[in-house]
Amino acid sequence: MKNDVGMRWERMKIKDITINLDNKRKPLNEAERNKISKKQLYPYIGANNIMGYVDEFLYDEEIVCIAEDGGSWGENQKCCVHIHEKCWVNNHAHVLGTNGKTDLKFLMYYLNANDLNKFITGSTRGKLTKSALDSIQIPLPPLPIQKRIAEILAAADALKRKDQELLKKYDELAQAIFIDMFGDPVKNEKGWEVKKLGAVTNMKAGNFISASEICTDLDDSLYPCYGGNGLRGFVKSFTHNGNYILIGRQGALCGNVKITTGKFHATEHAVVCSPKIEYNVLWFYYLLGALNLNKYASGAAQPGLNVSTLVEIDLIFAPLKFQNQFAEKLELIEKQNTNLKVNLIYTNQLFNSLIQKAFKGELVAE
Repeated sequence: MKNDVGMRWERMKIKDITINLDNKRKPLNEAERNKISKKQLYPYIGANNIMGYVDEFLYDEEIVCIAEDGGSWGENQKCCVHIHEKCWVNNHAHVLGTNGKTDLKFLMYYLNANDLNKFITGSTRGKLTKSALDSIQIPLPPLPIQKRIAEILAAADALKRKDQELLKKYDELAQAIFIDMFGDPVKNEKGWEVKKLGAVTNMKAGNFISASEICTDLDDSLYPCYGGNGLRGFVKSFTHNGNYILIGRQGALCGNVKITTGKFHATEHAVVCSPKIEYNVLWFYYLLGALNLNKYASGAAQPGLNVSTLVEIDLIFAPLKFQNQFAEKLELIEKQNTNLKVNLIYTNQLFNSLIQKAFKGELVAE
């Protein structure tokens, strides 16, 4: 995040405003986790948020967990999660409590909004060491201001998550209808024709765009910009116009599938799919979603999907009349989906705009 300061706020190191609680965390291998996962009572937290649930806990206090290794530390990539319940944390996340100088939700929003990659070491698997974490400086307003900023951001975040959850539920319902009509696309119990993914669709990585060209505020002159983790913000020019399928190529949502409409820009971290042969775009979207493309990702440090790998994937290809029948069944669901996607663009825009204002010192008057 550029100009992330309320310049009048004192910058303080994380080690001076928190209590490090790493000494209480404990890793579990799969067998150990299975032994204490019968009732699924408490969150089990690793580098990428909640990984599951276990029946015992290590922490019973307000904490934030920051990815130590195997995480994503770029701008708005969510390396940090706030927890205020009993939980277990493994050794892939640092654990911080408060010493009374900072609001932990405020700290979480700051760390998630900013690019921390300059603090990351390691050529194969990135790592945020304890000493590097301790050295990160936070612009710190008075505690009441921190709390008020955190409250406003939490409310905007809740609106965004509500839209995301509703969208997920509609997608799950649509996916169930797909499986009912076409069966498991991997097992192909119904004997549909099988084609290579590259034989039915053109696949090309998007275009690089610098972070400085991406805006968080939306107006009539800007277009959505999508990357490997979904919507990144808004830009002044577009590279595509129409209905396309996007596949997350890198990032936390690697393998995630998205359908677009209208004018947009796709970064090099997304694969843009357009038809080589006629197919119903909506049917194709749910087909790719059912294939779990993430399993084809490769790379030790940060797994990614290559176009050369994607084009060789086998997939079922039902006749167009059945694809269209599926789309007709989804007409009402897709109407709700479209409304939610529009809402989500604006709730994302609201949240990103508030984040920018918050850490420039423009959100709450002192």
